[in-house]
Amino acid sequence: MYTGVVEEIIGQKTAVDTLLRSIGGDRRHHAFIFAGPRGVGKFTTAIAFAEMILAEGGPNQSTHPDLHVIKKEDIAWSKNPLLRKRKQTNIPLDLLRERMIGGKTSDDATHDAVAYKTPMFGSEKIFIIDEAELLDEAGQNALLKTLEEPPAGTTIILVTCRDDLLLPTVRSRCQVVAFSPLDDEAMKQWSSSACGDTRSEHLQFAIDFSCGSPGITREAIDSGIPELARSISAFLKLSPASDYTAASESIHSYLSNSVDAQLKENPLASKEAANRRSAYRIFMLFGQAARLMVRGDRQEDGIVAAGILVDVERQLSTNISIKVLLESLAARWSHLCGGDATLV
Repeated sequence: MYTGVVEEIIGQKTAVDTLLRSIGGDRRHHAFIFAGPRGVGKFTTAIAFAEMILAEGGPNQSTHPDLHVIKKEDIAWSKNPLLRKRKQTNIPLDLLRERMIGGKTSDDATHDAVAYKTPMFGSEKIFIIDEAELLDEAGQNALLKTLEEPPAGTTIILVTCRDDLLLPTVRSRCQVVAFSPLDDEAMKQWSSSACGDTRSEHLQFAIDFSCGSPGITREAIDSGIPELARSISAFLKLSPASDYTAASESIHSYLSNSVDAQLKENPLASKEAANRRSAYRIFMLFGQAARLMVRGDRQEDGIVAAGILVDVERQLSTNISIKVLLESLAARWSHLCGGDATLV
């Protein structure tokens, strides 16, 4: 009954088996946390799991009226005009009240609890909250009652790459389903169908770069990480002949172009979040270079380079601008290129 849907999930056999057992049992858990690295198929699996549960509720599961997906981007379609104007940085409590748990919102409107309404088809309703770590403490606390006493036939799935940011009271009421990076064979299977139009050398670089994440592989290709890596390859390898100025300019150009592309695609996206996401890919690129040194014949250089990255990434939690942090990273890396470890 479920084989066709399960076959769409690549490289997550343990997670899929856990979910199949939960469906096959007499008592299916009503709330789940799909936890694991970014881009490894958690949300895709959540949709497939919903299709399994709603299998008898209509022919087109992806637009099933009893499948409710909540994302930070949904504020663009909120009934609350104040909410629609906000940057999409989190999943606000108002959106959760409007789309799921009901109650009074900041525009003085009162919403029915969709979670407690009768399903349109069959007897099941599914709520998927993507990037659930973006629910603040008030939102998570407001969700608790529904997690504790869900209506019959209601399943809630919290999808997150940071389950440590979920309140202990939330985690304790959910069954955690762990997702992991894909292995080489699974990445090959995924890329053969998803990246057929990508140059083979760019694809292989992006796969190696992503550490088993199809989502990050796709992001790397679309944002031009393979091209950036090629343009600063000597700098990444700590070559004394590398050009610090040219490398720094390439890094900042990548950051600017990547952020501009994200904001062009979604004008309501948070510029700060776009900066951080782009900077994260740059840090990953330098991290990959450090790993290659450690695994090769330059262990000492690789360890020092890794230390630079750890220190720079730690400063992301401060108010220092992303551009200043990247400039600091490039400058300290340049000193290491010159063999001067005293200034890194």
